[in-house]
This record gives sequence, C-alpha cells and structure tokens, in this order.
Amino acid sequence: MIEVYRRLWQLLGPAKRRQLILLSLLMIASGLFDLAGVALILPFLAIVADPSAIETNALLRSIREALGFEGTFPMLVLAGAATFLVVVLGGAVRAASSWLVNRFVRGTIVDLSHRRLAGYLAQPYEWIMQRHPAELSKSVLQEIGEVATGTIAPAVRLIANGTLLGLLAGFLLAVEPIGAILVGGAIGAGFVAVYALVGRRLGALGTDRLKANRERHQIVGEALGGLKEMKTMGLESHYLDRYLNPSRRLANAQATVAIIGELPRYALESLAFGGLILFTLWLLWTRQGALEDVLPVLGAFAITAVKIMPTAQTLFRDVSLMGFGRPALTALAIDLDRKLPVAEAPGLPVPEVPVDIRFDGVSYAYPGASRAALRGLDMTIGAGTRVGIAGATGAGKTTLVDLLLRLVPPGEGEVTAGGEPLAALDGAGWRRHVAYVPQAIHLVDDSVLANIAVGDPAGADRDAALRAADTAGLTPVIDALPKGIDTPIGDRGARLSGGQRQRIGIARALYRRPAMLILDEATSALDAATEAAVLSRIGAPGTRRTLVMITHRLSTLSLCDEVHFLEGGRIAASGSIDELRERAPGFRAMLEAAE
Repeated sequence: MIEVYRRLWQLLGPAKRRQLILLSLLMIASGLFDLAGVALILPFLAIVADPSAIETNALLRSIREALGFEGTFPMLVLAGAATFLVVVLGGAVRAASSWLVNRFVRGTIVDLSHRRLAGYLAQPYEWIMQRHPAELSKSVLQEIGEVATGTIAPAVRLIANGTLLGLLAGFLLAVEPIGAILVGGAIGAGFVAVYALVGRRLGALGTDRLKANRERHQIVGEALGGLKEMKTMGLESHYLDRYLNPSRRLANAQATVAIIGELPRYALESLAFGGLILFTLWLLWTRQGALEDVLPVLGAFAITAVKIMPTAQTLFRDVSLMGFGRPALTALAIDLDRKLPVAEAPGLPVPEVPVDIRFDGVSYAYPGASRAALRGLDMTIGAGTRVGIAGATGAGKTTLVDLLLRLVPPGEGEVTAGGEPLAALDGAGWRRHVAYVPQAIHLVDDSVLANIAVGDPAGADRDAALRAADTAGLTPVIDALPKGIDTPIGDRGARLSGGQRQRIGIARALYRRPAMLILDEATSALDAATEAAVLSRIGAPGTRRTLVMITHRLSTLSLCDEVHFLEGGRIAASGSIDELRERAPGFRAMLEAAE
C-alpha cells in the first residue's frame, strides 16, 4: 500500500497535493464527528438504564444544575438531542467529504489525461510511429479513468475509513479494553486471513486486466478503422473471435476482484453476530448480571459495530481494489514520468517566399529497421517549381516527405532551405511555411467550412476558406450542398466521395497560404481532367509556390517541371518523363504497370 501512495503522490501536481491534504483533514474531522456521536450514546444509555446516574455522575449532575433541570426526563431529552445533533452534523460532514472526494477524483482524471495526451503529442514522430493508435487512445481516454476510480479513489477513501476505524477502536478500548481487544482481534484476524488467501492474486489479475483491455481496444480499432476492407473480405467472424478472448479475461478479472472485495462480509457477518452474543454473556458474567452496568457498554459496542463492520468492509474492498489497480497505476506513473523532449528553441526566421531545398548525402533509418530508408540522397527542389517524386513501394518517398516536414532528423547528411540547415530554422515557422496533403484525408464530423479552417486559432475565415475551396476545385461541390460550405459532411466525410474528400484536404492546406505544398498521392481519387485543373491553379506562376507531388500517375508527373525517381533509397534518375523513360528501366516498368 505504501507503494500506491508513493506513486499517487508522484502523480499529483502541487495543487492536487494540497487538495489531498485538505481532504484528509476533512475526513479526520468526519471521523471525529462519528466518534462524538458514538461517545454520546454512553451517557444517554446510562440515564435510560439508571436515572440515578444523573446524581452519581459528577459531570451529568453539574450539567443538570447549570441548566436548572428538574427530574431526569429533561436530561434524557438533552442527551438524546445532543446525540442526534452530532449524528446529523456528522452525516453532513460525511456527505461533503464524499462529494469532495468524487470531485477530486474526477478532477484528477482530467488533469492526468490532459498530461498524458500532452506527453504523447510532445514525443518525437518516430516514437509515436512505434505505438498502436488504439493503445494510445485507450491510455488517454479509458485507462486514466480506471486508475482514478480503481486506485486513486480507494486510496483516498482508505484514509477516511482507516481514520474512523482507529478512532472507534480507541473509543472501545477506553470503554472496555478486554472486550475491544477480543472483538477487534477477531475482526482483524478475519480480514487478514482472507487477504492472505487472495492478496497475491490481485496483482496478477490487475496485470492481466491491463493487457486484456489493451488487446480489446486494438482489435476494435483495427476492425472499425478498416471497416470497408473488413466487410469486403468477410472478416467479421475473425475479428469477433479475436475480441472474445481478451473480453472474457477482462470480465473474469473484474468479477474475481469484485467477489474478493466482498468475501469478508460473508465470512464475518456470522462471526460478528455470534461474537456479540458471547460478548453480552461475558459482560453479564463479569458484572454480576447488573443490567444498568451492562446496557451502556453493550449499547456502545453494538452501535460502534454498526459503524465498524461496513467501514471495515469498505476498507478491505478498497485495499483489494488498490492491489488490483497497482499495475495500471505503476504503468501510468512510469508513462507520465517519461522525460519530454526539450522544447525546441526559436531558430532562424523562415523566408516568406519559396527557397531552394537541397538534400546533401542524406541517409535515414527508422528505429528498429534492418536497413536505411534513404541512403546518401542528393537532390534539389527548386524554389517555385513543380517537382514530382516517383518510385516503387519502399523506395523512400514517405521518408523523404518526413524529412521535408521536419518530422524526423537526417541520420547522416544535411537538408538545407535557402542555404540554411533546415534544423536551424524556426520549427513553428517552418510548419506554417509547408503544408502536407496525404492520400487519405482526416476529416472531422463537422461542416465543410470547419474542416477547411480546422485549428485556426483566430476562428474560421469564411472568405479565405471559399477562396481556398475554389482553388481546390470545390466550388461546384459546395454549391450543390444543401447548406453550402456550412453543410455537415458526416463522420470522416462519409457523405462525400473520395475525390471530394481529397479536394477538401487540398483546400485545408491552401487555406494557410503555404510557400511549399506537398501532395502525397493527394489527387489519386480525381479524374485526369479535374486533377489537371486543380494542379494548374495550385501551381500557377503568380502563386510563387513550390509544389512537391509524390505520385506514380503519368498524368500527374507530366505536369511537373522535373521528376526524381527513387530506387532503394537513392535518386536513380532525374529529369523529364521522357528522359526518365530512357535512363531508368525501373521508372519505365512502373509506368507500364500503371497503364
């Protein structure tokens, strides 16, 4: 348990730590109110059992005299009213504590999930590529909640319940030490025995739950992410079968930990009932059957037991949950403790106009790859030109784009922009300077306007979006929509064709008025005439924009000023299409295969 609290303290920021301390103090106050309510039962029951106690008890007698009460009934009413008031106040404090604990836990979920997402987004592109998107999504959206409700909340409740049990145990020791030791020892031994039987199993269950939950999310992500291919290939049963095993393991783990948390209640209910009878007989025997002496003590023990049993049961359940959730808490602490990349310092200003881009002896290998994706690449992309990049799968086209976008650094060699090392330029400025359009466009479930202007900190500029849409050839499409540019497009653009989605992607890139535009098979869904019209507007001489097109389509390459053909991570040939046909057999074979 110490490890859980150490990890918890490590996870919480300064503000949350202060809140936890204040919550702990409030829960101690709640325990004191509960103790006061139980303690006041003693004088109340003493007066009920023996009214003469008002005269024999110095404290009760002084209270009666100070208040001027006559007889025993007013004192009985006073004791009952005082007890009732303290119990009500204690209930109010407990309710406030419960509300604040829930608020603390929910706020912690927000803080930790935000920190985890920020940590993921700050990681290098290479690190993210090695993780499954479903795993990262689960870690942010679900696993934080599991940790908070399954480990953090029980840890906070444990402070309250442990404090209350300690106070009640101290009270019983003061009332009847031998009886308190016997009752407390029996209950404690029962809990310890149950935990000794099942405690070791909790950590293993928690580890398996973590693994099974990760597998479930990955399988669902794969099935729904490739829904069209999955249904076309008839793989529904395949994914359903794969989903069942981790789901059953998760359900079994959760069911097991739930019953473990309840075991002491079934084991101790009969023990507590029988123990109370034996304790009553023992009190009568030790006090010679004097009911007036037995009743207050027995009442105090009985009422205290009403509080102790559910409190002890909740405490045991929380201890079980903490053991079950410890692997997830440890994984979260390690994840959040990962050192973030050092913030990129502002670099040299990025030119507002296109500049020459040069690759000089550039090599790059992805982490864990058996061979380099690029090897000694030498290439120039002229400012304001239309450049085509062609090559077979695995030739290095994607890696070249990653280097242009500064997503990965060169392993060897150097990339320069306008004569300056690309790594020396201001990173944020470069990302505003360059726009990238992939083949598969990521669209949000919103309007056309929101998708074109997504992420604009100043809000959507309607006129700029319409101009960008016109350049991308979207105007006829927008005019045909029911609400024009304000028409919702559905999840991932489900209401649009592939070509329309690609043109929205192009318009999104143009909206930011980049000096260089990279199209990675971004016109593959357009017919030749539409593609030529769009590309001619994008790369018109007046735009002064560098256009880099990664494609294998002859119609696209024919619009380029120069084409570079990659083979095995190197430039095999550069020039016009006709020149490449003559000098590069691989290029010629690629075109013939595409025809």
